[in-house]
Amino acid sequence: MRRALGRASVALAVILLSTPAHADDVLHPGAAVLDTPTVITLGVQLLVTGDDDHDATVNVRFRPTGDVDWRDGLPLFRVRPEDVVGRTVPQQFAGSLFDLTPGTTYDIELHAVDPDGVDQTIALQGTTRDVPGEPASPTPIPVTTVAGLNAALGAAQPGHVITIAAGTYTGQFVIYASGTAANPIVIRGTSTDGTILDGNGCNSCNVLEVYGSYVHLERLTLQHANRALRFQGAAALDNVVRRVRIRDVKLGIGSQSDQRGFYLCDNVIDGRLSWPQVYADDGGAKSNDDGIRLEGGGHVVCHNQIRGFGDAIKIGQDGSRAIDVYGNEILSAYDNGFEFDGCEGNVRAFRNRFTNTYATLSFQPVYGGPAYAIRNVVVNVADEQMKFKALGLVPPHEPSGMLVYHNTFVSPEIALNLQTPAVSRHFVLANNLFVGPNPPGPRVVDWSAGIVDGTIDSNGWFPDGRFDFDAPGNWLSFAAMHASGVFEQHGTLLAEPIFANGLAAPATYTVTLPGQDVTLAATSNAVDQAAFALPNVNDGFTGAAPDLGALERDCPIPLYGVRPDGIDETNAPIGCGGPTVTTTTTSSTTSTTLPYITVGTTSLTLRDAPANAAKRKVSFKSSTRRDPSLNRIVPPARGGGGDPTIGGAVLEVADTAGIGQHVTVALPASSWTAIGNAAKPAGFRYRGASGSAIKSIVVKADGITVKGGGASWPFTLASAPQGRVAVRLVLGSERPWCAEAPPKNATSDTVERFLAFPRTPAPVDCPTLP
Repeated sequence: MRRALGRASVALAVILLSTPAHADDVLHPGAAVLDTPTVITLGVQLLVTGDDDHDATVNVRFRPTGDVDWRDGLPLFRVRPEDVVGRTVPQQFAGSLFDLTPGTTYDIELHAVDPDGVDQTIALQGTTRDVPGEPASPTPIPVTTVAGLNAALGAAQPGHVITIAAGTYTGQFVIYASGTAANPIVIRGTSTDGTILDGNGCNSCNVLEVYGSYVHLERLTLQHANRALRFQGAAALDNVVRRVRIRDVKLGIGSQSDQRGFYLCDNVIDGRLSWPQVYADDGGAKSNDDGIRLEGGGHVVCHNQIRGFGDAIKIGQDGSRAIDVYGNEILSAYDNGFEFDGCEGNVRAFRNRFTNTYATLSFQPVYGGPAYAIRNVVVNVADEQMKFKALGLVPPHEPSGMLVYHNTFVSPEIALNLQTPAVSRHFVLANNLFVGPNPPGPRVVDWSAGIVDGTIDSNGWFPDGRFDFDAPGNWLSFAAMHASGVFEQHGTLLAEPIFANGLAAPATYTVTLPGQDVTLAATSNAVDQAAFALPNVNDGFTGAAPDLGALERDCPIPLYGVRPDGIDETNAPIGCGGPTVTTTTTSSTTSTTLPYITVGTTSLTLRDAPANAAKRKVSFKSSTRRDPSLNRIVPPARGGGGDPTIGGAVLEVADTAGIGQHVTVALPASSWTAIGNAAKPAGFRYRGASGSAIKSIVVKADGITVKGGGASWPFTLASAPQGRVAVRLVLGSERPWCAEAPPKNATSDTVERFLAFPRTPAPVDCPTLP
């Protein structure tokens, strides 16, 4: 990660600059151009001259071609090239349209108005990309050996579908060929966990190198090397990585310059770093351990689960445009969750969830913008929530053009922290939640950056205390800041309860939190408080006005991380804040019934004694009484397909972030009994035979408890750390209940004990077991 200089030692010039003389105050619209389209967004640039007094506006509306009704989009952002150092950026208005339909053509109207004498409408059309699909003319190429795989890669032609049988294939692999848009080359395993390409611990190589374009990699595992996957072809086009697992690597997915149109989605990517190891511990020695590195533009990075890297997702080429990062579940980052660093405009991070990060959203710098951060959930930030920082050059490359809307930040030390002598230019922070510890430390806000043309308004803050923005003002309370007229004229000092589940800032960042539900409490004064109307962002609100923060109350929670099989941008139901997956079908909503039910982990303990297997123990509890309806435990009906007294049951326990240990225990029907009576059924109970691995299981309304252990329990802890442990229980032919939890802290994941983080919420999807 790029780093700025330290905290400014002198006060910096800020906010109001004298107005210079202008040569031409009249806006002269020029060409309207589209950025490289992505699957669900379109980026627009309107090139202009004039408007030296910067009082022109450009509003946007759009519709699918052929439709009658128009929708408003966010107004285009006025890029300020005069304040961009390090790149030549044209005079322009620019902006993005969100949550569009894949493969669809849209009519777009730009309405430019300048009080100095312009009122002009500019029409254009743009078409979103399709979700990548199958070759139009596929040629099956089955592979069962390493030699066969190398031969298939060496002879690959457009339309080849190289299907790799289950097994481990050791070595380093390379493909030079390219497919075509109609007939990509597909490299596909039989299953994500069954087909493994293993780098054999090589610390200077890549498991797979791809030099061409239109190459799809799907449903396999890459592991045990310096880097899992490197796209080596400069200017390569439309490569795909989908439903791939990457583990035990320093670098996940790498890139080369000027690549375009990649689709990197629904992957699980695990690095070698463990939270709470952070940048400050070793001066950034691991900051270039990258989960996904992007260069060029038009890329889609969506619904991945990433942990264990310096930077989870980063931009590696200055001037990149039109990149979408959405739906990702970032479970840890030693440095940054997402780096906008070096991007030029229409780069968009929305509806991601970042947990356990050092400096979450980095804008170091943005060259003009707009760079969007919208509806992201950010919990447990060790240092800075947003890095509005510069490169340490002379003159400094300072950030300009950041639009930060409707995010939720929950941090253990300072609600908003920014330490840099760089000046932040032409930005907006609006409708966000900034939640710090209660009682506060010396400051609720500690912001040292200079500010030029920065709007900070309509945000929610907790708790009350010192709001120190350096030169703009240093106020002892929220009320004093509000009264100053500088910031937060429409802001809100939050009262408890804030979140429906009682979430509060952790006492220290060194805890390892699972992804958190930041749904607002019904009585929260953040509800209906967003003062900034943002068409195409918050116009689908419930109640009297949009809510502050990432999640609109009474709307479905977005899906973070890997989507269920069969779900993508073409069929995910749209909730108030974007695509969601539910189990409800109504006359007005098309949705999907998931093949599992995820539940929370109230407690989970595994014990082992390396020299005495008889001392092994396992205990698990899930209590769901206060959880959303989709994550509640409902025992199956007596006599039905899920009755374990008829069909038995199966319990599985696995580590999902370590070496992949996986234990399956059959629970015969003869050991199950029904609880209660026919009139008032109360669930089912299992009692294991003497010496069996599982001693007892109770399944009742809103509750599952599991107890077992002894020499017959095969799950060992000798390969600690486990990283995360998943539990899956299925009764008869019912859908399984799935849970997954990280350790409580580093000392809770050893060769003798795994103690899960208590009250871990239900995972977004059923974890893939090794």
